[in-house]
Amino acid sequence: MSSAPASAGPSLAGRFAAAIALTIGFYVLALVLSLGLLALAIVPWLTAAPQNIWLSITALVLGGSILVAIFPRRLQFTEPGPKVTEADEPRLMGLISEEAKAAGESVPEDVYLTMEINAAVMQRSRTHRVMIVGVPLLQILSERELRGVIAHEFGHYSGGDTRLGPWIYRTRETIGRTIVQLSDGDGDDSWSQTLVRLPFIWYGNAFLRITAAISRRQEFAADASAVRRTGRATYVAALRRVHGNAPVFDSYWMEEVVPVLDTKRRPPVGDGFCHFVGTKAIEEAAQAYLDRELQEGKTDAYDSHPSLPERIAAIEGMPDGDPDDSPCSIELLTDAAAAEARVLDDLIGLDARSFKPVAWDEVGVEIYVKRAEAAAKNFPQVLDGVTLASLPDAVERIPDTANVLRAPEDDPKAAMEGVAGVLGDGVLLALHRAGWTVEAPPGQPVWARLGDEVILPHAAVHKLWAEELSAAEWRELVQRYDVGRLPLGERVPA
Repeated sequence: MSSAPASAGPSLAGRFAAAIALTIGFYVLALVLSLGLLALAIVPWLTAAPQNIWLSITALVLGGSILVAIFPRRLQFTEPGPKVTEADEPRLMGLISEEAKAAGESVPEDVYLTMEINAAVMQRSRTHRVMIVGVPLLQILSERELRGVIAHEFGHYSGGDTRLGPWIYRTRETIGRTIVQLSDGDGDDSWSQTLVRLPFIWYGNAFLRITAAISRRQEFAADASAVRRTGRATYVAALRRVHGNAPVFDSYWMEEVVPVLDTKRRPPVGDGFCHFVGTKAIEEAAQAYLDRELQEGKTDAYDSHPSLPERIAAIEGMPDGDPDDSPCSIELLTDAAAAEARVLDDLIGLDARSFKPVAWDEVGVEIYVKRAEAAAKNFPQVLDGVTLASLPDAVERIPDTANVLRAPEDDPKAAMEGVAGVLGDGVLLALHRAGWTVEAPPGQPVWARLGDEVILPHAAVHKLWAEELSAAEWRELVQRYDVGRLPLGERVPA
């Protein structure tokens, strides 16, 4: 745990001095090595020293590679999302302006919205400031918690961190580029490449450790700025929400949203995420992850941010502040759905206009039933002749079916998983044709429903495969629903 006071941080002059010294040290190292290699290549041919053509060529290439790698490049700025103005979002921009005034800083010239649980600041130039605010972040934080996060970001401006950041990033990028330049990229480097690369690897590791330590002190100082604005209790609650929900959103995005986007449909991301985090299994998993982070989280020497326990401990002695009764910060947006649509358009790109909206209660039929129909069409040999009652027999034949279908170079386990997936799709289709409703709420498996009766098609196949569900239990289930004769494929069994 850090014993530094929450408000303490290295002076701006001290941080700049350290960054300048480290940068100069790197360029001195690079120039000494490159000029030494070039001298080794050229001097023997200008003097009476022993000459070796291969040694000269190798030294010339390595020395030139270092010079090419360290040649300064301009940092390219890519807009991270759609830009918003006071005319677009007066309440959000008003909150940002209030926090800027409280911090004694100017309002960023550009504010961008993104699809992530995060907020960040940077500088495109010495006078051009940029702030990034994630729309999902607004879904999970109260307005006062958001103020704490924004105050934290203005703490980076006040501490000069955004002016120092590009300097460190550029040097770090140059070191990495030099190491790559001295490598063939296929792991088959010569001894000379390995030898010349070693000093840069050693220096790069030292540079990362020192600058990461500086960055962590900056985070402690920015946290203290946030606590002074909102109180310790509110800001700790915000830290816990962000740490607990960031990996949850990543999972939601990949498992729920991307499969829908892949079909060129546009779901309501924010509404789906609220449903996702509200499900019992996801809520328990998020809490377990957060508890583990609070108990076991440690900071690595190369981490730019301190661990969550260290951040909370560093502000332990600061005032708790008043209770937080502010509304959810998503209400700061004039039209949350429209803002989300702008971010999605930016992510999707030129094809965005062709993506049709789809509600989450339509995803079951519009996405998963259609996907199941495609699977049944592509793999009729898996489903034809199989009924719901004979599904256990088809599950038992999964290894044989997979061996028939897979190519010699295919992974056997992946092939069997594929056959199991097609069987699950077949169960889904059979029930859908029989009038069952197919639903796929975020955070839940795809299910088929008829009144109060629910069957999870893919889960049933995997339970049969894992022998967690017996053939007799399954047949009793489908007999009870009177669906045993329903065919999984197009061909009705004899």
